[in-house]
Amino acid sequence: MIKLYVERSKSNSGKHMFRSFYVVVDDKCRKLEVTPKDLRSVKPVYVNGEAFEHYVEVPKGYFAVQLRFVRGLRGRVKGEVLVFNSDGTMLCRAVYRKLKVRVLVCSDGVAVDLIRCVCSQLKIPVKRYALISK
Repeated sequence: MIKLYVERSKSNSGKHMFRSFYVVVDDKCRKLEVTPKDLRSVKPVYVNGEAFEHYVEVPKGYFAVQLRFVRGLRGRVKGEVLVFNSDGTMLCRAVYRKLKVRVLVCSDGVAVDLIRCVCSQLKIPVKRYALISK
């Protein structure tokens, strides 16, 4: 059982927005429609909007990709992409800034390919992908 977040909220002034959602895919990047086993309401990042915790059962061989984005002034979007396996352990973490995806922490090469194909499926504009290895 993995705890994932779904949120859509914005500030009182309307200058900032937060959006969080998840996608369950397999290693060939085929989507799987899942229904949450449990649903809880939580406090959103900004005042106007709603946020929920979804407890999702991810089948073996599938991955949960959590995407979180903040739109700030002048429409600039920042965010992060997290990849979890079916056990709930985080395989990969990437940040999204200035239309670039930088993979920071990654223990599996399949997870990097998942980030690339999920961004293309969801039509998230990306100019460049970078793998930061330390």
